[in-house]
Amino acid sequence: MKFQPGTDSTSSPAASSGQSAEHYLPLLSGGMRAELIGKRSVMVCGLGSFILRHYPARRRSGKGGMEYLPPGNRVVFEAGTVSRQVFTELMLSRLPIDRAEAERLSDIFPAFFRSRLHENGEIVFPGFGRIFTENGQSRFEPDTALEDLLNSEYRNMGPIALSYSEPEMPFWKRLLVPAAAIVVLVLVTAGLLFLSGRRNPLPDAATVLQQAPVRHSPDREPSLPDNSLTKRAGTPAPETGVLLEKGEYTVVLATFLSKRTAEKELAGYTVPGTRVFIWPVTGRGKNYYRLAAGRFAGSGEALAWKDSTDFGRFRDIYIQQANRRVVLHGEEGL
Repeated sequence: MKFQPGTDSTSSPAASSGQSAEHYLPLLSGGMRAELIGKRSVMVCGLGSFILRHYPARRRSGKGGMEYLPPGNRVVFEAGTVSRQVFTELMLSRLPIDRAEAERLSDIFPAFFRSRLHENGEIVFPGFGRIFTENGQSRFEPDTALEDLLNSEYRNMGPIALSYSEPEMPFWKRLLVPAAAIVVLVLVTAGLLFLSGRRNPLPDAATVLQQAPVRHSPDREPSLPDNSLTKRAGTPAPETGVLLEKGEYTVVLATFLSKRTAEKELAGYTVPGTRVFIWPVTGRGKNYYRLAAGRFAGSGEALAWKDSTDFGRFRDIYIQQANRRVVLHGEEGL
């Protein structure tokens, strides 16, 4: 945004005032850093506001496919008017000076900032960053030391490579395979019945039904109607510890290399009526921890849920299908 000097206070200082401001600049920079870390924002008379913002993990296309960039904290500068009183209180709380000196510096610093931008095109705050003008607008570039300090918990997290999921087979192709198998089975059965009918009379249909054993598969749950699957979407996992059944969908919010970091991020998510959980995944010899929300019967239901929440505005959040059952404290991953 465009820099608007001359709206906070005072007239141009004398040469001695400029030297005094130069002398106090490193001390002011340390106070600005402490204020930013303590209150997540710092306001400087003659410049504007520096605001600390958190950005979630984001997805992008890399050379080897899709990859996740870790979350991070970033300092955003907004040029604007800051009152002399606010700036004075900042220096009183963060700098080892008395009120008289703080008020004097509140008078000379705004003019010093304007002069430095006009003459050098930038203001360097040691250990904090620099403000410079570009195409008539003010820009801020944080110091590397400040960025490292603000993102110390993400220091060892690099981009996470994600393998592509196999594209889902079109519906007509999924029907073609079982249909062909049924046709072959019918033809074979008809041929066998024809051959056996020449030697033994066929029993009537009632007899066949009475003699047919009832079979139950211990490994599969009874199939549910579509409306039952819809009711399961977005509800907490059952007591059995099953997070996702094979073929179900979930909404992936972020991916981490550290389980501890994933658990810390999990504590910050509250979604009424929907379970948010950690989905451990192994790929390319590494363990990843996905932060996921909900279990859905179809991708359309997952997309509709995502768009109905605040998560819908984040482009990096995506929908993932489970290729096998995901059980808490049991089998993990895709």
